[in-house]
Amino acid sequence: MPGTNGVYPPPPGALYFSGYGQPGSQGYLPAMTPEEAEVQVRGLQQQELAKLLRIADSQELQLSNLLSRDRLSPEGLDRMTQLRVELLILYERVILSDIEFSDTQNLDQALWKNVFYQVIEKFRQLLKDPTCEAMGRIRTMLLTLLDEGAVFFDALLQKLQTVFQFKLEEYMDGMAIRSRPLRKTVKYALISAQRCMICQGDIARYREQANDTTNYGKARSWYLKAQQIAPKNGRPYNQLALLAVYTKRKLDAVYYYMRSLAASNPILTAKESLMSLFEETKRKMGSDQYIAECRTPASSLAKSPNPKTKPLFRYWRHQQDGFENAAWWSTAQLPQPCASSPCREVSQLYFKKLNKRFILSFLHAHGKLFTKVGMETFPEVAARVLQEFHALLQHSPSPLGSTRMLQITTINMFAVYNAHSRDPGSETRSVLQEQTTALGLAMFALLVQRCTELLKETPRAPPGADESDGGEEEGVVKVSSFLLDLRELLPCVKVWSDWMLGQPEQWNPAPPSLPLPIGCAPDVWQCLAELCNVLALVSQAEVPLYKDPDEELSLLVLEEDRLLSGFIPLLGAPQEPCYVDSDCDKAIAADCKRVTVLKYFLEALCGQEEPLLAFKGGKYVSMAAVPHTMGKETGSHEGKQADNQDDDVLIEALDEFSEPEGSGSEDDIRELRARRQALSLKLAQEQRRRDQIQAVLQTCRQLEIEVSPVFLVPDTNGFIDHLDSLKCLLGCGLFILVVPLIGLVSVSHSWDHVTCYPACRLVPVPSGWQAERLRAAAVRGEEGWRGAREPGLRALTSRGNELESIAFRSEDTSGQQGNNDDLILSCCLHYCKDKAKDFMPTQRDDPVRLRREVVLLTDDRNLRVKALTRNVPVRDIPAFLKWAKVG
Repeated sequence: MPGTNGVYPPPPGALYFSGYGQPGSQGYLPAMTPEEAEVQVRGLQQQELAKLLRIADSQELQLSNLLSRDRLSPEGLDRMTQLRVELLILYERVILSDIEFSDTQNLDQALWKNVFYQVIEKFRQLLKDPTCEAMGRIRTMLLTLLDEGAVFFDALLQKLQTVFQFKLEEYMDGMAIRSRPLRKTVKYALISAQRCMICQGDIARYREQANDTTNYGKARSWYLKAQQIAPKNGRPYNQLALLAVYTKRKLDAVYYYMRSLAASNPILTAKESLMSLFEETKRKMGSDQYIAECRTPASSLAKSPNPKTKPLFRYWRHQQDGFENAAWWSTAQLPQPCASSPCREVSQLYFKKLNKRFILSFLHAHGKLFTKVGMETFPEVAARVLQEFHALLQHSPSPLGSTRMLQITTINMFAVYNAHSRDPGSETRSVLQEQTTALGLAMFALLVQRCTELLKETPRAPPGADESDGGEEEGVVKVSSFLLDLRELLPCVKVWSDWMLGQPEQWNPAPPSLPLPIGCAPDVWQCLAELCNVLALVSQAEVPLYKDPDEELSLLVLEEDRLLSGFIPLLGAPQEPCYVDSDCDKAIAADCKRVTVLKYFLEALCGQEEPLLAFKGGKYVSMAAVPHTMGKETGSHEGKQADNQDDDVLIEALDEFSEPEGSGSEDDIRELRARRQALSLKLAQEQRRRDQIQAVLQTCRQLEIEVSPVFLVPDTNGFIDHLDSLKCLLGCGLFILVVPLIGLVSVSHSWDHVTCYPACRLVPVPSGWQAERLRAAAVRGEEGWRGAREPGLRALTSRGNELESIAFRSEDTSGQQGNNDDLILSCCLHYCKDKAKDFMPTQRDDPVRLRREVVLLTDDRNLRVKALTRNVPVRDIPAFLKWAKVG
């Protein structure tokens, strides 16, 4: 039987020839352990692979020399193609032979740079040369090269899965930390697969640029897939930021650049890109156009204390479609809609403009925090950010959306992380850290406040409707009944709560508050206490959550956790796996998980060494000390004036207490006590006066008007210009057409003159066929309606008397004040019966709600303004026809 050569262990019972590999003998090759044999074989293999890499280096040098020439001859192009093919074969062989060795040699990057990137850049340089004659041929060669790259990397992805025995789909879940450790070869293969996907995204990006198009959807898809494989790598985020810069999405660009910096493998060049983005934002903020835009509607961004600028909302309800055509606008903020721009479009245009302004202000504030330049104006910029953010949160549906809200929250967390990384060894927080944390907490307070409002508006389940509530008297709030706006805000509130749980040293003790105007940002701890009280009524037991895995259970991964996986500021947050039934509603289960995390977070605030929240008097209250304001001298004028008044009173008291005469007698002591009481009384009266002023300023209530059109009141010009349209409205049977008699009188007398708006005076009508046509139309309308007894037609006098027929159309208006506009408006007010007990809300902060069943149909500007001041809905006839889907 032949003996062993010592490289592989012999089989059991094998015979050994004397002096050749026998254990204990002085043979030619001593026996080795399997580990030693594997190391030796791997060393020999790496020596062979190193020879291949030396050949590749030589070929890469030849390729670089070819590309360095100004012109490429046909022979040079053929040689270039041959070298590229040989390099591809060599690099692929090394990668598939020893994936760990290729990772140490960074072969993936060398393959992309040497075989594809430098050739692509050469072709792009030639395409930019105006003297190039073969422009079309070079473009074709570039596109062919890109197609070859896409095919190669797609094939390499398949070969990696086959050789190293794994499925890529199983690892594209975006998890930075896995429950089971990966095999070493699979770990390196996943890194190589991620680089292949990044190359695929770059190829798709270059193809769009070569075709002069901007549809980067395919490139973005590849980058997102690469991010899901290894979220801790910063390269995919950097490439996504490039796409955002190309498409002029600045917030996305800043978000992705910050993600690439806050990664375990950061891309440090992203700092320069962020600096250029913030510099561009700074220039735009200083432009004359932006300054002019900021001056006009600044008071409408937040609730103004001026009672004259109350917000007004109108909801239009169709009799058949419910709220399908609902729209709203604010008279204090928006221009009045006209026939060419319906309310929905005007509202959307306004909030798009406000959204752009907020993004610009938000980036400008973070530009100051990132560059530390211009920090003297940071408080006023932060105040503008909070005002605009508060205004956007009040709109439903939110113009921001859940994804953008997550980006905003992530940027706030990165600002704190970046400020801390600049001074990591310090035991105390720097001023920059306190400013970044204060801004993040202020925006978090606005989010929590809005969530609390939405939770209060969520309908409760009736008592005993669910066994999970234990039959309590007070109904609980089910997660499935959450409003859509609340579902969009919960992820970012949960993410910031995770950050606070994982980074307590950043916010505890609480940083000094920013010097903001009064009412600009609520107290975050008070808001959290109110949220805790409301969450106590929320039952998250609608979908059971399990900690231990099971065959019938599936892992629940929240979307925000997947998107922010690998983000360094959140790595310290508690992340426990959660499992749910496979057949449950995943959306409701996700909200149940979020509510559970928020309740745990609020309990953690109660369990601090110095509790921030406490349960007292049957509810949760804030126990946090009121932080002092940083840079108090930059505060609001009202605050400084109030402080000066208090100081004057205190100084006066000290002056009178410091009288040296008779300080030891009882009469002097009695006199001092009396003066102290008088000063205290004066101070209390002054405080009461301020409270009364503040109460008056806060009496401005939001006004909501629900419009369900039943009665339509056209003005005089409606009969002249839109007689056929009025007949369509009458024939549809959905509305009652109310004809003011004063309008019919004006039409009957229009043979010589017509009452025209807005001048409210008689203007001669040109004689001839135009006057005949006007008279004929009016007579035809009168005769058609007067003899038909239409059920949907009524006549109304200016005194409110309703007639079923317009046969008696003469009206004596002598003694009545006002012109025809006022008389027509008085007809509309006849159908507006407002009783205070019906529309005044029971809660102090609830809006005033009115309901209207009458609509004034006119295109006269003056009459429209008069109607809107009296809370009468108004539309022109073409716009109303389009809304009602008639004609």
